[in-house]
Amino acid sequence: MLKRRPEYFAVFALSAVCAIGTGCFTAFALGTGTPVMTGAGGQNASGIVSRASDLIGIDSEDKLSAQMRVKYGTYSAGDYVLSVMTSPDYLIKSTDDEQFAKDLLSVVYGAPNDADVAAIKQELSSSNRMTVINSVVSKADSKYAVSGNTGNGPGSVITGFNIDKGITEDDEFTVGIKEISGSFSATGDEIRTDLFVDGALHRGYLKYDKSQAGSKGFVLAWDTAGFDPGDHEVSILLRSSDGRGVSVAGGKIRIPERKRIETLSVTDGVIEKDGKTAWYLLDAGESDCYVNFAGISDKISVSLYDLSGKLIGTNPSTSQGYAALRAKKQDTDKVASETGIPGVSNCFYICAKRTDDGASKEKEDISFQLVQSRDVAYFDGKYMSVAAGKTDDKYKLTDSLGNEYQAPKEKCKILPFNASLASLDIKGGDTEKSLYPSFEVNQDKYGYYTSGAANVTFECESVEGYASELKITAENGGNKTELKPGEPFALNAGETVINAEVTSFDGQKSFYSVYVLAGDDSGSFVEETLSGFPASYYSGLWLMHCKHPTYRFKAYDTKLTFAEALKAETVGNKSLVQDKAYPEYVKGGSPVYDLPDWRAAKTEVVSYYMDPRNFFTDKRIFMFEMLGFDDSIHKKEGIKKIISGSFMDTDEFDYVNAIYEAGRQAGVSPYFLAARIIQEMGFSGRSALCKGTVEGYEGYYNFYNIGSVSTTKEGGATVGGAKYAKFGRNPEKKDFSDAEKKILLPWDTKEKAITGGALWIASGYIEKGQNTLYFQKFDVLDDGTVRYNHQYAQNIMMAYSEALRYYNSYDSINKTESSFVFVIPVYKNMPAEYGYLP
Repeated sequence: MLKRRPEYFAVFALSAVCAIGTGCFTAFALGTGTPVMTGAGGQNASGIVSRASDLIGIDSEDKLSAQMRVKYGTYSAGDYVLSVMTSPDYLIKSTDDEQFAKDLLSVVYGAPNDADVAAIKQELSSSNRMTVINSVVSKADSKYAVSGNTGNGPGSVITGFNIDKGITEDDEFTVGIKEISGSFSATGDEIRTDLFVDGALHRGYLKYDKSQAGSKGFVLAWDTAGFDPGDHEVSILLRSSDGRGVSVAGGKIRIPERKRIETLSVTDGVIEKDGKTAWYLLDAGESDCYVNFAGISDKISVSLYDLSGKLIGTNPSTSQGYAALRAKKQDTDKVASETGIPGVSNCFYICAKRTDDGASKEKEDISFQLVQSRDVAYFDGKYMSVAAGKTDDKYKLTDSLGNEYQAPKEKCKILPFNASLASLDIKGGDTEKSLYPSFEVNQDKYGYYTSGAANVTFECESVEGYASELKITAENGGNKTELKPGEPFALNAGETVINAEVTSFDGQKSFYSVYVLAGDDSGSFVEETLSGFPASYYSGLWLMHCKHPTYRFKAYDTKLTFAEALKAETVGNKSLVQDKAYPEYVKGGSPVYDLPDWRAAKTEVVSYYMDPRNFFTDKRIFMFEMLGFDDSIHKKEGIKKIISGSFMDTDEFDYVNAIYEAGRQAGVSPYFLAARIIQEMGFSGRSALCKGTVEGYEGYYNFYNIGSVSTTKEGGATVGGAKYAKFGRNPEKKDFSDAEKKILLPWDTKEKAITGGALWIASGYIEKGQNTLYFQKFDVLDDGTVRYNHQYAQNIMMAYSEALRYYNSYDSINKTESSFVFVIPVYKNMPAEYGYLP
């Protein structure tokens, strides 16, 4: 029952007469006068009030209150009967005229009789119900008459209705502006609706064309934004001016708890344990809607709903812990016109939902941050929104606390939300781990090898999902075929390029390519190059060949299994990592082998840096570059690029010329020498060996740390290097061998130290076959010597980091497409899984 206090019913009914009735409401008595409880006809007013109250279930306290008001003339017995029998509580029953007559007679006289029922039904054919109520109570006693004018004619009569869209929905939750639509037919246009939520009257907006003849389509709209979260009972009453009403819809809705978020803000979000969803409300104002999820701790799906609660789209979170929602600014004026609701705003509803395949299984919270801007920046260890209108060199950022920053662009990482793929793979074929590399958000080119024609599936998804557009084509032999993600297609033998074009929500485009080789190629690359390598190398090397056709790759057979080489390289201090920089890479229980904090690396870390397949990339491939001198590609401009900003970038000494000449004389790449000096001395030249200031050995230099042996004694390694620069291998003899004289010992000038060290490296490493960065770090050569003992560095990342410096130097002088030769080691029984660091 829709409970109301008795005074509400009287005022409600009389107001309804005024608002809908064909007549005009005049007045009703509000004074206190002589008590009137028994009319001339003997019908007790108190009994009438009691029976009317019982008709709609008014409780005894409210019933007594109504009786007292009638007794003292606040309103008449007729007013009260009218209020009850035109109230939503009564009209919601949708009683027909016969039942109405019986109810009215029962209220006034205690019981109906057939003759009076027939008479009332006859009167209703030409009068409205309010007039009939007044007529019956007045006949009982004129003092019971209704105070206002109830009209004379039948009024508007609803003759039929149909509901196209009701309240009950398939969705678990209800958000936004809701609509009930349908059609009705009536004899007039004085029709209104009442919306009740949990028995309380709420504002609803009825729209229909009064000028339309016959059946009229209607829409009743209301905004759920103002309702409290929880389950609610909703009912809709269609009323006419004849005092009748029809219950046209009813049902239950569930409104979620919604947290308001704002544009250009960052908000902490959570799906609480034991919960499945978290809801948010964004008023985007005059802008399009951008909502990004970052730092998601477990798998979720995210959905966006418009201001009417209609689903715009759903996207899954990516493996990188991102998700994105996008929508255009809504036409709020149109919605206001269609629904009649004034002041409609550009609101969107966001739902984050736990997925069935997540790890937490409702046992843990799932945390994330919502960032309401087109772009998302990662700056100072935090996710931040990015304001539009950035300057050439700075972004305007806002963090989760509302703090604003003007951040240099080079220090900001803009995350891949727009026009970016979230995944890419090819399923099928017969080569283990065929796609190379495994998908990475910032990688736009991939390689794929299979032994021949095959049925495969190209799979990819964009971060923006529903809000973006994907166009995929496969080109083979000049023929283009359009593909659809997830649908199998016949991959022809030979060379195919699959291109994926991603168009973002706002028109930005990105392009991805997969270079596919099925069987043999049109040239000689398979025969002359790939055939010397294991099949697991093929996809990566094919990618490098397609991107850089001038590069040459040579296989070097170590005749070792990968497992036995790995075991040897993880013994003692052979492979070290700096604890402060990479604590997650340090082997448990490792002592400090070299100051300040160099400890043994975990086996999986050594495996990663040993496995050549991890480094078939533009920048890291240079760890396999043959390190001989080549004046066609080695230029002083490249050396300048390598040492730029370092301790060697100075006018006090011409390091560029010294390094170039050292490389020319030693037959060694000067880029390798420059990078090696930085590796050994530190970018800022922290070692006293490059300054000639080691105590007791002033004026002696050693730029390559030759003779420096790792030790836990303070300065021990540095002293060893200075001693070598002054005395050579045997300080006690204080005399130099012919071999030491050839490397210009003693190194008492910078020129002699740089050139002599280069000659030492050439004779000690490069001329012995350790002619790549990789082989200098990992002594796995099958040259008749004891393996693993002649390794230039213990730093597990030495080859990896120096390779980047080489690439940057070549890139600075536009030489990255030169005819480089790369020597790549091959092991037996390579691990099936690779490419992962702890």
